[in-house]
Amino acid sequence: MTALAVASEYWGGGGFILVPFDPTTGTANIEFADVVRAYDPDHIVTLQISLPTWEDWYPGLLNWNGVTDTEERKRLIANAHFMQADPAANKAREQVASWCSPMRVGRANADPTKRPMEVFQTIQHRKEPDLFAQGLPPAVPPTGARLAASRQWRSDLGLLAAMRVGVASAESEARPDPEPDDLNWLTGGRDDAPTSLIWNLDQIPTSSSVGLEPWSFVDQGLTRVGRGWQADGVAVVIGDTGEDFALAVAYERILGAAIWLTPALLDDKPIFARNVQAATGPMITELDRNAYQMALTSTSVSKRYLDGLAKRLRWPSVLITVDGKPEPPVAEQDTVQVRRAIIKRGFFDLLVDEHVGATLSLPVSKMADGTQIAQSGIETPVPSKLLFPESSGWVPYWYVDVSLAGDSSPAGSDVPSSALVVRDGPIPDVTARASKDGVSFNPRSMGFVSSGALFASRISRPRLRGLSVMAWAAAMAERDELGVRISFPGRQAELVSARLGSRQSLLNLVADGNLAMLRAFVRYEARPKPEQRDPEVVVIGLDPYLSFEAINRLLPGAESEAIDLVDRLIATRILRRGLILDCAECGRPSFVDVERLGQRFECPQCASMNDLVSRRWKEKRPEPRWFYDLYATFRELLEKHGDVVLLAASRLQRTHRGYADSPELEFFDLSTGKLVAEVDVVANVDREVVIVEAKANGRFKSKNVRIEQSAKLLRVARVLRADSIVLATTLDNWNQTDVSYLTSEGRKQEPFPVDVSVVERLLSDE
Repeated sequence: MTALAVASEYWGGGGFILVPFDPTTGTANIEFADVVRAYDPDHIVTLQISLPTWEDWYPGLLNWNGVTDTEERKRLIANAHFMQADPAANKAREQVASWCSPMRVGRANADPTKRPMEVFQTIQHRKEPDLFAQGLPPAVPPTGARLAASRQWRSDLGLLAAMRVGVASAESEARPDPEPDDLNWLTGGRDDAPTSLIWNLDQIPTSSSVGLEPWSFVDQGLTRVGRGWQADGVAVVIGDTGEDFALAVAYERILGAAIWLTPALLDDKPIFARNVQAATGPMITELDRNAYQMALTSTSVSKRYLDGLAKRLRWPSVLITVDGKPEPPVAEQDTVQVRRAIIKRGFFDLLVDEHVGATLSLPVSKMADGTQIAQSGIETPVPSKLLFPESSGWVPYWYVDVSLAGDSSPAGSDVPSSALVVRDGPIPDVTARASKDGVSFNPRSMGFVSSGALFASRISRPRLRGLSVMAWAAAMAERDELGVRISFPGRQAELVSARLGSRQSLLNLVADGNLAMLRAFVRYEARPKPEQRDPEVVVIGLDPYLSFEAINRLLPGAESEAIDLVDRLIATRILRRGLILDCAECGRPSFVDVERLGQRFECPQCASMNDLVSRRWKEKRPEPRWFYDLYATFRELLEKHGDVVLLAASRLQRTHRGYADSPELEFFDLSTGKLVAEVDVVANVDREVVIVEAKANGRFKSKNVRIEQSAKLLRVARVLRADSIVLATTLDNWNQTDVSYLTSEGRKQEPFPVDVSVVERLLSDE
């Protein structure tokens, strides 16, 4: 309750979650890693406790420089004005900060490989003389009556109320704790709020809660905004431990609806029948109608207990009346599921109720790798109501979330702010971080601001970057003293993409049934024997040249489609049209493209000039036949099975809604230049980081290679905070031993295990 009460003094407490930790080891609960990542907090702070409170909680634990006199010790503690630091909490805070992307202090000429410290690391009860000392904005005191919990409450229902409406900062008189009959409102917010929740700081008598709202929202000017569709309409956490309560708070913030219930309430049969079922029954029915689910979970009670509770919740003992007609008990068992709630990404945000969803035009330049750089500073939105007076020196106090159209970098990663904001001088314009929406920044100018400057002069207009996947990977790797460069196959793929116009065009070309034709241009390992020769293919040395008839035969569509494809590839210089001609002097055949043809042509082999006459094309035809050559770089890429990588990327793109990737990358040590790992594809797939390892043979060469390659992939996954590794092959399956080993090692990755999946039969349309 103390933690919630202190949190409520900042923005009303609606923007805080709790993360439990072990006080003996300073280790944060690892089960909250995904919760923190999904919530995407701006700050990670520890709760600073006054010495009298600390002594009240942990009697005798404080050692006051050897003072043994009891009365003297009590006097010293009572008069202490500083806060007690908890080393275990500080250690846990650093661990939790490594799970997400908190706001970090920008430094002038900072070493990019060193992660800066967070802007705020502690939080404590506010005192009037220290109103602005913390930097974080204090909550606006309410006017008139509002809904808020009392910080003096210690019951389970009192905590549940604090989770829902925040905690009052001051009280003129004590209020009774909520009663079990208040569960209906505390769980679903139906009807009028319990009178015990009325907080009347102005001491104006009122006994009705009609029209009253939680002060943590209305007085702070905040609104809750949902993003996207979610499977779980509500999460119910069962248990009487701090971990259970903290999990319920997190689910309430992320999903927008959560309930915390203790076994004491559930095992009391009258309370369960009269209050719990009355609150959850209509909720389950509504979820069922709208195809949502209720996740039922706990960190402390057994699955057997949860399974039994799920059955009790699914079959309420009272019928629900809708429009005067009784509804049958809920029979859809899938509506209530015993599992953790699905929070792959946060669904709800608490935002200032102004400028939400505003759009503006921003001129940008686009780099070769796809990175966008704003050519002008973004016009920072300014709320009409400020929490601080301008004379305080602490405005602005808000943060701004910006999403750049076309930004393909993964969201919510701990990429350095120097990669997100263009620095036009030695001092960064703003403090910024990578958030789940793009970039979050504090608009307070970090540059020179003269004393008494007007408000507009204290607001920065930063120039932002929208990173490509490759630029993002380079920024992430630099922090771990690794560099990133395009590998040789990656450069080949980029050269082909440049001719086609985009990487997307390359992926489409390879995946649209054209691969058999393209691979027909790959250099032979040995010259075919006369009986094996295709009359529609001419082999010079080991290089094949195809006629249109051969191309058309290898393509799946009609001849008209083959003509269109050849014309397109000719126009982009992926294919060259020419003749197979020999030389009157050296006698060797050569492919001579149309740009070098004339009434007389030069032999590519010996540079002799020849007349373009029928003897030169040797075939018993009155006129020569056109043959085609493939762009040499593309041919070499296909020869080294680079098409498997492209097919894997195309498969991921076609089976997911959001996709952006990079060409094949090399990660190397910045100090030595030594190669660390090669990654075929780094992709942003539906807001998740995916690493692809693609092989034509679907296996690692040996046990040693398996161990070595798995370690390299997992190291890159750790650096990039990858969600999964995909093993891809054109065969029917990937070697199961390889898959099992990598899966086992991926589960050991901390704090976020790496999923391993397999994509097979890349040549099929499955």
